[in-house]
Amino acid sequence: HLHKAVDLNSVKKSMQSSVWLVCSECLKERTLIDGEAVGSHEILVCLKCGFQGCNKSGIEHAVKHHQAFHPESHCITISLSTWKAWCFECNEELSTHCNKKALAQTLDFLQKQAVKATSAVSPKIIKLREESDPSRSKSSAIYNSLVPVKGITNLGNTCFFNAVMQNLAQTHMLIDLIQEVKEKGFKLRICPPPETSLTPFTVMLSGPEPLTAAMFLFLQTMKESGKGPVNPKILFNQLCQKAPRFKGYQQQDSQELLHYLLDSIRVEETKRVKAAILKAFNNPTEKTADEETKRQVKAYGKEGVKMNFVDRIFVGELTNTIMCEECEHISTVKEAFIDISLPIIEERVSYVTL
Repeated sequence: HLHKAVDLNSVKKSMQSSVWLVCSECLKERTLIDGEAVGSHEILVCLKCGFQGCNKSGIEHAVKHHQAFHPESHCITISLSTWKAWCFECNEELSTHCNKKALAQTLDFLQKQAVKATSAVSPKIIKLREESDPSRSKSSAIYNSLVPVKGITNLGNTCFFNAVMQNLAQTHMLIDLIQEVKEKGFKLRICPPPETSLTPFTVMLSGPEPLTAAMFLFLQTMKESGKGPVNPKILFNQLCQKAPRFKGYQQQDSQELLHYLLDSIRVEETKRVKAAILKAFNNPTEKTADEETKRQVKAYGKEGVKMNFVDRIFVGELTNTIMCEECEHISTVKEAFIDISLPIIEERVSYVTL
């Protein structure tokens, strides 16, 4: 079906006139899905015409688009959240590592579009969310409000720590997400990919682990009005328990501290999500669980751990793609990253003596 259902030029033209990561039909209807804005669910792109359709159960504009047009010509899509290709006619996932040049070029184009789109949020989407979704007005107000700038007490050569925390305190997306997940009893909705044949699943999280709880408390204190510096001793002590190398009040590297902090919080949040999933399945063990239960727990766990706030804000994915010029075989390696080291090339100015 690749020969009939992939048209890179049509996809490029469609992207120029459409809103990125938003279902075209939901946008026309001003549809809210589960109280969330239209851009909040998985979006599939038709590789024949560039139509963006949602994959939400019960609506499935992507499937309806495939059925409305010539099935074989509009049967292949790519998910803008997982970058997986799916053929509706074959009812199976396609490997993007295959040696089909058209598919690889279209995937590469869409990933580049994603980078451009995330650098500037579309004003149309912001306006739509504000007008159509009153339930998000509270979090939007938190997101848009400026966090007061406060001093942080130096505990003894801890300026490397304070510098990192000042930056995190002004990361508005972090403050916004914390308001959602900080409380015990937060309901996390997990939506596995279509190929797993699993329905969306909601689990209830327990309270945050010690380091994460200390982080939430610190950021909340930084956000509150009032004069005087904030003492970060509780948070710093919790971090030192996870990473003893920062004890002793010696000068340390800020970047290393940020890595240790985010990695440690990510481990705690992963544990929190996995525990909630196991509890929802009545805490099965290797001996008591059947194969289907094991499969479901594994699938929900794989998707659930990706939804922690550290990954959603700070973790990116670096894709290395190599194509053989002779056989056009493509190999792709994906690697998660928190930061990328880039060389700074010094600009040299040539002077001409007259």
